[in-house]
Amino acid sequence: MTEKNWETDIRLIQSDVKQIQKFFGKVDKSLDQMSDLSKNVAVQHEVLDSTKEKLETVAAMCEDTKRSEETRMVVLNDRLEEYRASARDDHQRLADHNAEKRNISHNQLMAKLDSMEKSLHSRINDQTKKINALENWRYYMMGVGAVMMFLLAKFNWPNLFS
Repeated sequence: MTEKNWETDIRLIQSDVKQIQKFFGKVDKSLDQMSDLSKNVAVQHEVLDSTKEKLETVAAMCEDTKRSEETRMVVLNDRLEEYRASARDDHQRLADHNAEKRNISHNQLMAKLDSMEKSLHSRINDQTKKINALENWRYYMMGVGAVMMFLLAKFNWPNLFS
């Protein structure tokens, strides 16, 4: 029996060795998988660090752009206010110039109207004098006619010639 025990023992040992080999095969496989996972995690960590650096760079660029845009907006607002002030000044000067031109034109027009009024008054006065002279002459003529009628009526004309 010893031989049979030995054979069983050997077979048991062989079976145990196979199981140990399977176990260590699985451990090796798990170690390989863990190694791959560790590599993947390391790569992901590198990608994450790279992405973080890029994000920080982009954030810094955004801040720089924001500051430059704020500066640009301040400059543009200043220029806009200058243009507005200039436009207001130009508008005021134009309004003053137009008011001055209107006043000059108004004064010239009023002077012409005054001279025309004086001219019309003098012409009307001259015509009134002429009409008065004609009316006076008419009254004189009527008086002369009345005196002649009176004389014709009072005198006996046939006696005068006889």
